[in-house]
Order: sequence, then C-alpha cells, then structure tokens
Amino acid sequence: MKRQGTLSMAKKILYAEDDGDMLDIVSEFMQFEDYEVVTDNGKTIKKKLKQHQIGLILLDENLNWGWGSDLCRELRADKETAGIPIVLISALRDIDKIAEQCGATTYIRKPFDIYDVIDVVNLHYLPQ
Repeated sequence: MKRQGTLSMAKKILYAEDDGDMLDIVSEFMQFEDYEVVTDNGKTIKKKLKQHQIGLILLDENLNWGWGSDLCRELRADKETAGIPIVLISALRDIDKIAEQCGATTYIRKPFDIYDVIDVVNLHYLPQ
C-alpha cells in the first residue's frame, strides 16, 4: 500500500523473453511484489539497460532469434552491465551447466512455480 505524499520507487527488473504469455504471467506476479518489469525480446536489451536502472535481468535461454547464454556473455563482458545479476531461465536439462559457463548468477528450470521465481528475484536483486 502506497502512502499518500511519498514517492514510491519501484524496483526494476528486465525480463527478456519472446513468449508473450510467459512475459505477461511473470510480469503480473512480479508487479504484486513491487517490481516494475521492463520487458524485451532480447534484441534491444542493451538499449533498455541504458534507459532504466535495472537491478536484475531474467533471461530466457531459448529466444527465437538466438541464445540467452550468448547475450549473458555479452552483458558480462561489458563493464556497464557486468555487475547486474542475471537469472537464466530454460527447460533445457543442462541449464545449470549453461548458466555456469555463461556467467549467469543463477538459473530457473522450466516449468517453474511462480513463487520460485519470486524467491530467486528477491534473493539476487541488486538495489539501485
């Protein structure tokens, strides 16, 4: 509940996912947890990171144009984005190894319970 007369600064996360239904579900639940969710299909993620103060990135591994882990490596190699926690999300059996190899902070295996996502975000979110 927001108090009148105070400015509430939402915690911002960026969610890169090309499945619209998944984007909607996760975004809606994260908003209930007082997170503002900036969404992207992964192609303009660097632009959005420059436009917003992001405290965590949720990154789908299997984007229809490429791999989230490749994007994760690029973000880790850039000094501007290297410190942002990245949570890789995938149904791939070896997502744990993929996340470790690309430098992701952690991973979430699909199918997931939305409360597991909330717990992981709350645990790794880096206040801005």
